[in-house]
Amino acid sequence: MKISLVLLNKDARIALRKLRDEGVLHLESEVHGSGEDLETLLEMRARMVLALGKLDSSVKPKPARAPHDSSHSRKSVLTLAEEIISTEEQIRNLHEEIGKITEQINLLKPFGDFEPSDLDYLGASRIDVRLFRDEIGLARSLGDEGAVVFQLGKKGKQLSFAAIFFDGVPELAIERSIKLPKQGLNELVSMKGEMRERLGNLRDKLLDLSRIRPVVEQSLSRIEQDIEFESLATGMPDEGGLRWLRGFAPINRLQGIRALSSAENWGILIQEPDLEDQPPTLIENGPKIRIIKPVFDFLETLPGYREYDISAYFLVYFCIFFAMIIGDAGYGIIFLLAALVLRRLRGGRELDAVKLLIVLSICTVLWGAVTGNWFGSKSLAGLGFFRMLTIPAIAVYPDIFPEFEADPQQKIMMLCFLLGLSQLTLANVLNLIRDFPKLRSLGQFGWMVFIGGLYFLVLQLVIGISMPRFAVYMIAGGIFLFLLFEKQSGDIGFFRGVLRGFSGAFTTFLSAISGFSNIVSYIRLFAVGMASFYIASSFNNLASPLLRGFLLPIGIVIIAVGHGLNLIMAALSVVVHGIRLNMLEFAGQLGMEWTGVVYSPFRVKISNENEGASL
Repeated sequence: MKISLVLLNKDARIALRKLRDEGVLHLESEVHGSGEDLETLLEMRARMVLALGKLDSSVKPKPARAPHDSSHSRKSVLTLAEEIISTEEQIRNLHEEIGKITEQINLLKPFGDFEPSDLDYLGASRIDVRLFRDEIGLARSLGDEGAVVFQLGKKGKQLSFAAIFFDGVPELAIERSIKLPKQGLNELVSMKGEMRERLGNLRDKLLDLSRIRPVVEQSLSRIEQDIEFESLATGMPDEGGLRWLRGFAPINRLQGIRALSSAENWGILIQEPDLEDQPPTLIENGPKIRIIKPVFDFLETLPGYREYDISAYFLVYFCIFFAMIIGDAGYGIIFLLAALVLRRLRGGRELDAVKLLIVLSICTVLWGAVTGNWFGSKSLAGLGFFRMLTIPAIAVYPDIFPEFEADPQQKIMMLCFLLGLSQLTLANVLNLIRDFPKLRSLGQFGWMVFIGGLYFLVLQLVIGISMPRFAVYMIAGGIFLFLLFEKQSGDIGFFRGVLRGFSGAFTTFLSAISGFSNIVSYIRLFAVGMASFYIASSFNNLASPLLRGFLLPIGIVIIAVGHGLNLIMAALSVVVHGIRLNMLEFAGQLGMEWTGVVYSPFRVKISNENEGASL
């Protein structure tokens, strides 16, 4: 619901604190405040963020201290942040200095150790010694001009040499001679060693500081909370001694804010959001449906306020798609064991992701069992118990049922298309319910009939099953109903709606092609599942001759590596194909745009009584 609050200007900060304690109102838009206090908080945040960026997040935190320890105060943490920034800056400067000294060392190495000041002393006696690392032609040229040249080394075409001048130094020699550092080679090497030692100490210090990262993060969270409060306190619109703000809250949480506004004498208006509003989306499912939430979190998708919550439908179909794409009962058992290990590592406490993995694993084992697919092995599929679990009509090894003559692959393809028909029809039913009792709901009914006719067309074109005559009438009648009623609206007449519908016939034609491709798209369940099966079977055949004698270890490695890679590729296929069918084909049929805004109420996110986690 949309909520508008009006309160006295003098009570604004007290009112905001109470509103924050209630923790229900999601603010309509971000408020930009002003003032010295806000500027100070923003500067603090900037320094904290800068400091956090310089810490190693992989370092294990130190044990927690008492929450009211004085070292947890904001001032101390800010001092700590400055120390982190300063330490990292010293490390960066030392890196630069070491780099410069390394260049000077490499420059002097060909000439050995000497004191550059000695050359200055000779220069004062009109004996100029210059060092060069240049082509041999320069040495000859300087020699021709009267310099005494001593070759000290050679690398490729580059010559290291010294030239002694007694009657002044030519301009060419000044330009191309080496600019010597003040220190000699040994002194530079010693300086570099000292700098490396200092660098190591600073790195150790920064690593040690990284162990108190949670303290800085917690302090940053408090600062951000204070920034939110200060921005709202100084940025709320006001006029005539009154201030107001707008936001949204779930219907089941309105009682608290009503009671609070009544007790504090605030003006309050509660109404349905307007079409131009962008209310946040709050999805609250039960524990059985909530296990699909990690998938939506991974995809970073959230339905809009006026869009469907497809969590339950997504979960059901995703379990089926996962099972068919993985397709192997043996792989399902591996996933199940992994989920149980994760559950045990959590001390018996199950995350939604672990629960989901358990459900997906069980579905995979069931599908693999009824299709007789156990690690792609025909020998395992033919064992008595496993053979008893297999349904011959969809068996991956039909020859273990010689009495059965049907084509299992054709049956699985039919099942894939049937799944597509059911999911797309479900989308049309939901749209029909949404539009009912408006006339345009008949357009959704028409599209549902059209999709049913397309199903029989797909069976004929892909599998070769003759399309019944009534399917032609379904396709034609469905399109006609869609054109007739899809554009109907209460603010226009019936015939104008019909005219609009038929004027968009070309767009409808393109949508019809898309509907056909949507059904065909479900064949990927069969294709990807069979690809995984054949890869597993191929590795089995490759390793089978080696599973005896001294070659046994090699055979085991081939099976382990082969099935491991196949398992990884199958899991990736679930992301590419299994999720796609739900997010594009199904959600696209529903017309979903995933424009949801996360419900994030103005609330106390972290207590200001405690100042950190650990130091």
